[in-house]
Amino acid sequence: MSNFNIIKLNAISSTNNFLREKLSNADCKDGDLIWTKHQTEGRGQRNKSWLSEANKGLSLSIYKTFEGKTPQHPFEISSAVACAIIRTLHSIGIPGLNIKWPNDILSCNHKIGGILIENTYKYSRLNETIIGLGLNINQEKFNSLPHAGSLFMITQREWDIETVLNTLIQNFENILFSDLLDHKKENLTMFNSFLWRKNKPSKFYGSEGIFEAIPLKVTQEGKLIITDSEGGLSTINMNQARMLYPKEII
Repeated sequence: MSNFNIIKLNAISSTNNFLREKLSNADCKDGDLIWTKHQTEGRGQRNKSWLSEANKGLSLSIYKTFEGKTPQHPFEISSAVACAIIRTLHSIGIPGLNIKWPNDILSCNHKIGGILIENTYKYSRLNETIIGLGLNINQEKFNSLPHAGSLFMITQREWDIETVLNTLIQNFENILFSDLLDHKKENLTMFNSFLWRKNKPSKFYGSEGIFEAIPLKVTQEGKLIITDSEGGLSTINMNQARMLYPKEII
């Protein structure tokens, strides 16, 4: 028996916004899962838009509450969700998988998925979260988005979206209702094993412009440990800088 209450929508502006509205109306239950093949106003990190062609991708959001066992760090949710997505894609044969810190899913260096997590706190403790995922599945091209990709573009075959969804749901069930906290160390280890450009000189964009560093690993708090050309170690937060794609123009 599933812990999810699965609700399919033909079209919606944003699955995260839909859940937030349900929450504001006191109409959300733990395990509510909203999904659609047509999201018209999807959002990503830093208020960026998530663009997806109708009926060519998958957008879903999950509402999860934390009562007894609360994650110590919000990133424990992000790392677990990212690992569940990687497990799903690996199981269906998607090659070249990576996680671009902090929350993009890549295949063969192209962004095929993004995670948006919105947490709510009560008495300074994480109380509930809305987990959003956008996954590009059968879209054949992305105009003006050279770093975007889809399962179709990577594999040259069309995918059944609901089959991908069902595999995702099974993996989300495992991490959200059983091993989110019990396996947080294993999730972080897996996250780091798929960390994009790990141990490779990479470019970042921060408040002072573009700089180069080598990403080493991510901490339990979600900070990225980097080293410079002289071997000096430092950490950066998610809101301090972002990793750039090769040849990305700022």
